[in-house]
Amino acid sequence: MTAPTSDHGRSVRLPHRLIRGAFGALLLFALSACTEKFTSSLGCPQLCGDQSATLFDTTLTGTVVLDTSLAGFPQFGAARDFTLIAQGDTVDVRLVSRFDTIPNLFRHPNASVDSAVTRVDSATFIFVVDTTIGRPTVPITVDAFDVDTTAADTLRSALIPLFRPDRLIGTATYQPADIRDTLRLPISNAVVLARATAGTRLRIGLRIRNTTETARLRVAGSIFAPRVTFRVSPDTLVPPDTVRFTSFTPKDDGTLAALYALYPIYVAGPLPIPGTGVLAVGGISGTRLLLRFALPPLLVDSVNVIRASLLLQQLPSRVLASKSDTISVFVNPIIAGPQLTDPFVLAQFSGSGAAIGLDSVRLVPKDAGLRSIELVNLFRVWRAAGTVNSIRAIVVRVGQEGSSAAELNFVSNEGLDAQRPQLRLTYVPRRGFGLP
Repeated sequence: MTAPTSDHGRSVRLPHRLIRGAFGALLLFALSACTEKFTSSLGCPQLCGDQSATLFDTTLTGTVVLDTSLAGFPQFGAARDFTLIAQGDTVDVRLVSRFDTIPNLFRHPNASVDSAVTRVDSATFIFVVDTTIGRPTVPITVDAFDVDTTAADTLRSALIPLFRPDRLIGTATYQPADIRDTLRLPISNAVVLARATAGTRLRIGLRIRNTTETARLRVAGSIFAPRVTFRVSPDTLVPPDTVRFTSFTPKDDGTLAALYALYPIYVAGPLPIPGTGVLAVGGISGTRLLLRFALPPLLVDSVNVIRASLLLQQLPSRVLASKSDTISVFVNPIIAGPQLTDPFVLAQFSGSGAAIGLDSVRLVPKDAGLRSIELVNLFRVWRAAGTVNSIRAIVVRVGQEGSSAAELNFVSNEGLDAQRPQLRLTYVPRRGFGLP
């Protein structure tokens, strides 16, 4: 560093210790212009008029004014893909696929009139599976049964007895490597021919099983709904007939008829909602947890929430099946005004937690202990929405509702005081900013 020249024109070099001391004094002066007192780390704002900002940590008890488990999600009609599950005596979910019309006429390409169907060959039930929930690691067997009945064919009591040996119309075993997107299950040619010639409907019930305790397979029932194909002539010029969803019953409700193209039958499970002191999330019943909070207005309107955590005390799952699975848990905000009070209705007005930055957590049903779910972005949304346009409520759900027997259990507001749902907040009083 070169200082101003002397009277003799020579430059004068200042000692290094003097330079370092001056620089340090300058830096100390600059930092002293903007400081805050913290109980934890917090960045100093660029413009700060108040020289102190203390973070407050508090755990709120008694703010959860409603906590309840609600089963039946996704609601019937909201999901068209269903899961075959066999887990011993705990869970047994089967599916029914309905076809109201089977072709009884065909036309040879070289003929000018239709011919009656008098033979059926290579009858096959084709269905699409979703392997994103997990691919079986051992061979699985899917059985097909003729479950047509004169009774209402959506009644559990009428359908379950029809899954018996004399009603078996097809079976196929699939190796894990064979389970990709589309599976083919050969079914009885005689049964399909009888339905075609008589002009009657076809109802196919599916059951999954394997040599171990657990078997699971998710079947698509929406865009790629199950179909039946068969040949009516040995002549290869005649293309095979393909029967897709053709359910016209009930005749007075087309929407309901479409929903029942593919639907589940619960032979074993789901368990009822837990009793006093226990909350449930997940399971094949698609249970959700609804929590509603009564928050002091100060915490929403008058402070800046730095961190917000929902604390839940997890209990070992009451469901033995899939107890070692790892499942994702999501938080969804309730998008509704204070006029709605019915819990089941509120649970249907849930928005996407991902849209406002709410993270998921991964939990194992067999575990126990205190669990934390971050809600800080939810507080910011509540502050922006105000109390007129939103209520302080959330839905806690699992990622694959109704696709797994895995169920999480937590202590409810009726449990021990120290284990009830709580909110832990870190906040700083809101202050105006200005030039120092």
